[in-house]
Formats: sequence, C-alpha cells, structure tokens
Amino acid sequence: MRSTFRQSMAWLHTWGGLWVTWVLFAIFLTGTLGVFDDAISHWMRDKGRTEATPALDAAGRAGALQAAQAFLMREAPQAEFWSIGLPGEEDPALQLAWQRDEDGPIESRRLDPVSGALLPRSQQRETEGGHHFVHMHFELHAGTVGIWLVGIATLAMLVALVSGIVVHKKIFTDFFTFRPGKGQRSWLDGHNALGVLTLPFLFMITYTGLVIFWATYMPAGILARYDGDREAFFSALTEGPAPRPEQHVAAPVLPMRPLLPVAEQALALAREAAFVVVNHPGDRSASLRVFGRFDPDADSDRLVGRSSGRVQFDAVTGELLDVQRPNTTRGGEVLAVQRTMNALHFVRFGGWPLKWLYFVSGMAGAAMLATGAILFVVKRRRRGDDAFGAATPRVMRIIEALNVAGIAGLGLSCVAYLWINRLLPLGIESRAAWEIRLFFGAWLLSLLHAGLRPPLRAWSEQLLAAALLCLCLPLVNALSTGDHLLAALQRGDGESAGVELTVLAFGALFALGWRRLRARLQGDGSSSLAAGPVAEGH
Repeated sequence: MRSTFRQSMAWLHTWGGLWVTWVLFAIFLTGTLGVFDDAISHWMRDKGRTEATPALDAAGRAGALQAAQAFLMREAPQAEFWSIGLPGEEDPALQLAWQRDEDGPIESRRLDPVSGALLPRSQQRETEGGHHFVHMHFELHAGTVGIWLVGIATLAMLVALVSGIVVHKKIFTDFFTFRPGKGQRSWLDGHNALGVLTLPFLFMITYTGLVIFWATYMPAGILARYDGDREAFFSALTEGPAPRPEQHVAAPVLPMRPLLPVAEQALALAREAAFVVVNHPGDRSASLRVFGRFDPDADSDRLVGRSSGRVQFDAVTGELLDVQRPNTTRGGEVLAVQRTMNALHFVRFGGWPLKWLYFVSGMAGAAMLATGAILFVVKRRRRGDDAFGAATPRVMRIIEALNVAGIAGLGLSCVAYLWINRLLPLGIESRAAWEIRLFFGAWLLSLLHAGLRPPLRAWSEQLLAAALLCLCLPLVNALSTGDHLLAALQRGDGESAGVELTVLAFGALFALGWRRLRARLQGDGSSSLAAGPVAEGH
C-alpha cells in the first residue's frame, strides 16, 4: 500500500505539476523581481540623476491640490473617480488620473505642482516600472481572470509540494546530493536540492498568496449576504462608512484645499498626505479620501501589517466621515491575520536583508520549477516514453518549446523590458502601456523561435541573447540617458547601481548556461537536453 500510495503521489506530482509549471515559473520569476519593484522603478524613471527637489510644506501641498482640482474640474467635472498623487521624493510632480465612466479608459497627466501647468510628455519617462512585475505576478495583466488563473496554479503548487515530500522520502539525503555531469540524474539532484532548500519559503509564499485573495477565491458569503457587493462587505467588516452609491444628482466638489490640513492633522502627528481620491465627482454622493504617506522613521520596516492611514470626507459638504490612523487595523482578528499574511508575502518588514533573502529564495524556487520542467522532458526522451500514443512526438515537441519560451524566453523578455524602457521614445502616447505590450511581444517571439529551432539550439540562442542584453544594458543606459554605473556609485545611488549590478550578475549566469550548451552542441550535436547517461528516474 505504501508503494502504491507513493507511486500515486509521484504520478500526481509529475502530471499535476507539468501543466502549471510554466505559469508558476512566470509567477515566481516576476514575483521575485517584484521584491525590488521600487528600485526597478527608480532606475526605469531615471530618478538617480534628478536633482533633489525641496519638499513642499503644508501650504505648498494645499496649493498643489488646488491646482490639481482646477485641472480636473476642467477636464472631467463628472467622472467615475479622480486620483491625485501629491509631490514626493520619488516624483516631484502632481500625478493625476481619472476615469470618465465605469467602463472607460483611465486617463492620466502630470502637472507642475506650483504653476499647475501641464508637463509635456517629452520631459517624462512614463513607465509602469517595477510594478509591471508585481502585476504580472498576481494577475498576469489579465484582471480578474488572471487572478483566478494564478490562484489555480498556486493551489496546484501546494499539491505539488505535498506530493513531492511524499515522493522524496529521503528528503534530507536529497538535499546533500548533487552529481554534476550525469544528465538526467543531475537534473533530478538539482530539482530535489532546490526544493528542499526552499521548502519552508515555498509553503509560506504559496499559502499566503492564496490567503491574500480570500474574498475573491471564496465569494459565497459575500454573494449570499451582500449580493456580491464587495465594497459593502468590507465596509461592514471594517466598521467604516457605508458605500455611497451614485445618486445622479449634480453637485460640485467643494474646494479641497482647506480639507487637506484637517486630514493631515487627523492622521496623527501632522502626517503628510500622499494622495487623494474622489469617487463620483460631480454627483451628490461624492466622497473624498486622503491617504497618508509612509514615514520611514515612524513606520519601521520591522512592523508587520503597517498602514499609512486615511481620512474620508463628504466631498460636497466637507463633513468628516471617518478617520483611520496609521498602523491600525480594523475588522477584528480575521483581517489582522490577512494583513499579516499580506505583509509576509510582500515582505513589508525586515528591511533590505529580508528583501534579499526573499529574492534569493524566490530565484531558487523558480530554478526548482525550471529543473522540474526540464527533467520531465529529459526522462521521457531518454526512455522513449509514448505516454501520448501516436501524438507523443508532437506533444513532446510542444512541451520542449514551452520549456524554452517559458524559462529562457521569459528571462529574455524581462531584460528586454528594461531595454524597451531606454529605447522607446519619451513623448509617445500611452508609453507605459507600450512597454508592457512590447514585453509580451518579445515573449511571443521567443515562443515562435522555440517552435522553429531544434530544442537545444533554441535554448542556446535564447540564453545567448539574454546574456548579451544583460551585459550590454549598462552601455545602453549610458548612451540613452548619459548615466552610468560608476556615476551611480559615486553619487551613492544604491538603487540604480543595484539594478545594473544584479542585471550583470544574471548576464554572467546566462552566459555560463550558453557556454555549457554550446559545448554540448559541439561535442555530440544533440538537439535535446536529454544527453547524458541514463539514470534511474524518481
């Protein structure tokens, strides 16, 4: 019975994991890069060379909010929402966004916070920055459908972890065993060692990823009690103001400037406001929310579940409706646990040392998934498996192409995204969206290339391309912006320097992989990664 049960778990681990491996690899790789999303955004927006702008005082922030309101009153007096990002250290401009109707596109502009003048696009490096990797990580840029797809893959990951533990009963021996140059055996040893090394991290990051979206994945209670109205559900749960449905009665938003100092004082210790959101401006139901800015001194990186606080007003009368002070939670133990899980998943505590630990662990987890996907092909190519009958050669060819594009191709596309940021003209409309479209375009080209070339040559060529893009990125940055790595180090810009040094390190790894594959191609002309002695499978 034990043998039968273990064999069943081996089958589940192999076949259950295969069909989600490429999605999981994308989730892990982009999520790991997203650990440093702020640093990547800093580099992509070319902020390292920007002269420090004096912080606005309370009167300056209020004047900037007045300028933003005047612009929005002209452009979209009646809209679904307004969003106003107030000037800060990372971006000294006013960042405006609005949606004219519920199904319409979100429009955005940037203004000078003093004059209120529209800043021309030619002076901006508009980009989604590192947040692209975060959105790719949790919803694949596909909205609710993407969140569900990620959830299904994440649940499959938990099943694969449990079944993998059952399969590898000598789990600690596996951790200390690696036999290089042994073909299939080496892939299996690497897969086992990486899985054991990161096992606690993998369980934590996978489970917390599911818990974060509990209200999406388990909507039955909200559907039954609140007719699917999530806003009403969370308002009741957090004891906040009830949702304000649109009344379709015209009413202008009152001047917001006098409300800003009231909100900042209510947030405790006169905390600065970071951004302002107005729902249903131009309607009698309009509400105004002011969100505080995180204070690096008061909001310690070691505080799990920190929050910046918010204040809500009636946007028509100015009545103060609600105050939630910074670093407080509502909703009882349920939401306290959820916020803690959220902080664990997004490493919102512990500072830079813990971020690097997450980064290394995440990359090891991604490598574990990659070796598992490659091992599947290696085993079946070596033993002539015909699991798919007459269609086996075609199916295995598809799997090999997906392995190349899903692993090497995704890494290539991620560094291509940084190249696109530097090479795309500054003044074009929807520049940030074009960066993301071209990222997916590069990924699609890698799949096309993998389908047209022999597998081992496709691996070799895509690894070489990724290595060249990584190693040449500092040169492209210097030619396109005038900035370079040494200048970043000299001015103490650790974020810009860290991004380029990390990319160079990945370039060295890609180059090493390409060199080993080139030697294999020159040595035996094999077109598959299955070359090497036949060894016992797991």
